[in-house]
Amino acid sequence: MNRTIRRRHMTAMALMAIGMTACSGEPGGGSPAAPASPSTEKRARVLSQQQLENAVVDAHDLPGVQVKEMGVGTDGLGNGVIHAARPADTAPSLCAPVSAAVDGTSGYTPLASVLRIAGTKGNPAILTLVSYRSADAANVMEELRTSLKSCKGYEVGTGAMKVTYEDVEATDAPPHGDEGVAFRLKWVLEPGKDGLRSPSIVAVIRHSSTLAIYKADSPTPGSPANIPRDLVNAQSKLLDAVVRTPS
Repeated sequence: MNRTIRRRHMTAMALMAIGMTACSGEPGGGSPAAPASPSTEKRARVLSQQQLENAVVDAHDLPGVQVKEMGVGTDGLGNGVIHAARPADTAPSLCAPVSAAVDGTSGYTPLASVLRIAGTKGNPAILTLVSYRSADAANVMEELRTSLKSCKGYEVGTGAMKVTYEDVEATDAPPHGDEGVAFRLKWVLEPGKDGLRSPSIVAVIRHSSTLAIYKADSPTPGSPANIPRDLVNAQSKLLDAVVRTPS
């Protein structure tokens, strides 16, 4: 659990270090995209570590985009850093899928992953791409959707590493991929009724067996967090093309 908490703080510091502020528009409205047909899913492929790294948005896909690698992974900086979350680390346990999504992971073991800070100047988000077995990817989405029906707040970690989130609320997911789930919540920086809270927003979009997780934090405690629409559009278009291409 300490590894997850450290990654959360390291990411927040990196966002400030590169001089970006998450202030773009909403990730998108409307209902989740309709599930792909069985024939389309059959043609889709499970992306390897190298294929996932190659599928990260760049300036060709989104002019002016800045992409920064995060974390130390088995295959290099920002690659292979995502691991399955432990439900026991979250209280109440019914919030475990929400807690995992905030950190770009789930209760299932990834086959490959990349972690980046991406966006045009002044409009960043934490971008996590995770490749799963096909059944696992669908289960992640279903469990997250179910968790959001009852999860209103939770604590994760223990002792000095404990982090509290409140005001968990489902919101409209971007209309991309095979299906999507999105939610807002607030990170409790200071306890008490009038204590400081930092708003965040998370969107999870499934492209076949690959999940794209976008997370943005508020630039100031009093303002809402928003995920860059242009980043979601460009990354979704790229992933859709990659997962539908025969191996």
